[in-house]
Amino acid sequence: MDKVFRVAVVGCGAIHKNHINGILASGHKICALCDIDEARARATAAELEGVRIYTDYEAMLDAERPDAVHICTPHYLHAKMSIVALERGINVLCEKPLCINRTELERVIAAASASKAQLGVCHQNRYEPKFLELKKRAGENPAGALGVVAWQRDADYYASGEWRGKWLTEGGGVMINQALHTLDLLQWIAGEPVRVTAHIANDHLKDEIEVEDTATALFETADGRRLNFFATTACGVSFPAQLHVKSQDGRKLYADTKLLTENGEPVCVEDQDSEQIGKAVWGRGHARLISDFYRCVATGEHFSIDAVEGGKVIRLILSMYESNGKRTDVY
Repeated sequence: MDKVFRVAVVGCGAIHKNHINGILASGHKICALCDIDEARARATAAELEGVRIYTDYEAMLDAERPDAVHICTPHYLHAKMSIVALERGINVLCEKPLCINRTELERVIAAASASKAQLGVCHQNRYEPKFLELKKRAGENPAGALGVVAWQRDADYYASGEWRGKWLTEGGGVMINQALHTLDLLQWIAGEPVRVTAHIANDHLKDEIEVEDTATALFETADGRRLNFFATTACGVSFPAQLHVKSQDGRKLYADTKLLTENGEPVCVEDQDSEQIGKAVWGRGHARLISDFYRCVATGEHFSIDAVEGGKVIRLILSMYESNGKRTDVY
């Protein structure tokens, strides 16, 4: 790729190093960092060259006019910051979730449609080799599928950011934060549900958080297939996020980021060559997704995980929250 893009990153919390790594690995230049905590931004800038620091997002965009911006801020800022950049014609790669309510989702879809710039959503697990191979082997409309996310998150985790654990700023709990990626894979591989019956609960940290730490869902597709999902952060330990799929011809498939099996037998899949940054549960798909995003920006090809595609899992999660045990249409 001959074009070197000037890229800004807003939000210098836990996930931003994955983006820094992916931008640099793709051959692009980081021109600016923005965080309301200036010291945090400076700590990252010290590891780079020629990077300017900002504490005001819009001031950064106007002063730098970057080719693209990566949004790594708390959930409640994602849609607003995406729209601000798109309106300036600046390409956006937004961390999940794209937004936290339906009004935001419709606004960001409209802004992306009206902009000359591209918007991508960071669903990096779609770039994990094990899940790509699972999708290939599952075929069209598999007979059934189950997603499981069983992780441990304690009070210290929620205390690490005042936005965490609140409906207004996080938008939910285990579903919109930890389990979003696996649910996205479920619908991407097994098909988009049209109805859901879901239950959510706070079983573990009742005095610490407002949002759910446990959720179950029965999804139904338009052709009558049932897909199931279970997620919790009340587990005593963290297990790999799992997908179980049964193909139409009866083959039983299992995948996580480390293992793929078919009918109980391991399947050898070429692994990624990118290094692990941060938590193992994040996987190593960021670098490949970021490289693909900039390939699309450079060539003019449409990036596949756009606002509409990234919004599909948001619609599922919001419908789960609205279900409250009742069979509810996904819209």
